[in-house]
Amino acid sequence: MTLEKLHGKIDKSWDRHLSETRRLLRMPSISMTGEGIEESAHAVGDMISKLGAEPKLFRGGKKSHPLVTGHLDVGAEKTALVYGMYDVMPVGDIGEWDHPPFGATIVRKKPYGEVLVNRGVANSKGALAGSLLAMRTMVENDEMPMNVHFLIEGEEELGGLSLPKYVLKNKEKLSKADAAFTFDYGENAEGVPVIAFGMKGCVYFDLEAEGTEQTGGPMEGEVHSSEAVWIHSPVWRLVHAISTMVDENQQPTIDGLWDDVLPPSPEDLELVKKLAKKFDPDAYRRDLGASKFKIEGSKEEMLKKYIFEPSVNIDGLLAGFTEDGTKTVLPPRAKAKIDIRIVPDMTIEKTRAKVMDHLKKRGFTDVKMRNYEDYPWSKVSPTADVSKACVEAMRYHGKEPEVWPMHAGSAPYYLFDQVLGVPWTCAGLGHGGRAHAPNEFAVVKGMKDFEKSVITVFWKYSEISSKHV
Repeated sequence: MTLEKLHGKIDKSWDRHLSETRRLLRMPSISMTGEGIEESAHAVGDMISKLGAEPKLFRGGKKSHPLVTGHLDVGAEKTALVYGMYDVMPVGDIGEWDHPPFGATIVRKKPYGEVLVNRGVANSKGALAGSLLAMRTMVENDEMPMNVHFLIEGEEELGGLSLPKYVLKNKEKLSKADAAFTFDYGENAEGVPVIAFGMKGCVYFDLEAEGTEQTGGPMEGEVHSSEAVWIHSPVWRLVHAISTMVDENQQPTIDGLWDDVLPPSPEDLELVKKLAKKFDPDAYRRDLGASKFKIEGSKEEMLKKYIFEPSVNIDGLLAGFTEDGTKTVLPPRAKAKIDIRIVPDMTIEKTRAKVMDHLKKRGFTDVKMRNYEDYPWSKVSPTADVSKACVEAMRYHGKEPEVWPMHAGSAPYYLFDQVLGVPWTCAGLGHGGRAHAPNEFAVVKGMKDFEKSVITVFWKYSEISSKHV
């Protein structure tokens, strides 16, 4: 059977595929609260079982959300790891949604036409369903070119333990895989597929200041704000501490943070040069809903900073009275939630240590750090078979991809290239938007194109890799 005929099978089955995707999307699977996690895990397992694989649930700890695993053996010479996620972010303010967050509502949205609105449809439950349905199409027509180990996690938004524990426990088996794939809606707002051959790492932590005997400040609860004349404020203490971590333009100034930052390779710089010719910074900025960039320079210089440099970001500030109205208090404590995006050759451990050393040198010995699960950076060569396969797959569909040396976001792909030694890639047609925000959406036509592109990626990889056998 040809690729065109397999793509035609997607067209004929599309109504059913869309219905199955909507059914999965309507199940809440909020990792932060646990709402709907178990039901969604079993629903994903059911979809894997329809491929002919036996789904199993693995938990990294007593309170961990299940990792859905399974092995599909079609007797192929090559084996793939397929990674996905079924967990989603919280809904947030329900009043900011124009449609029910878990209604899988299809509406018209300019300039895209029909879009499906649902929490998690763009990141990345919609693509998970579509990739499993695309594989089902290949299996049902005896055209699946690779065996598959499934690794579908329910803790991606938490940086959970189940996936890394499972990978380490099954390292010998999983490291025999030839390639790792994660499929996502990869087109930007202009319809150009974006492919990245790496991911920044993410170091996430809280910094907290509170009233102490050393620094002063309330130690037994909030006090009246009039006492601020002579009582230290832990809130101001924390604000001053974190303000030393960046300059006026919010560029990192943490002592020693830049010491381990590798300069981009000639190979990467060549990709940036090509990328700059196509990259439209204004379109990118508009897609974010931002009025301007905080850095200036040529497109090439801006891209090099974005791709190869670390960043320090405040995700949230928690202190005192935050409701509408007034309440004059001096809070006893304050907390800042911070993430630092790291690049080759920075490490999580060194980054944490440098933050604390930086603060201690400036007298903030009382500021405490609470760490969370983090992601190291990951990188794959543009000349790897998986990389070539994704580029060729997009070209097959008449789309010249926008190729990035690294993505500024973070994901657990380090488990593939750094732990297992398996090259990975992430690609797919389709467009989604407003991930993590109200009215998250995916373009319906793109969802169908996405399924076709998953098939194409598998086929192109099989063609390219077979030349090396």
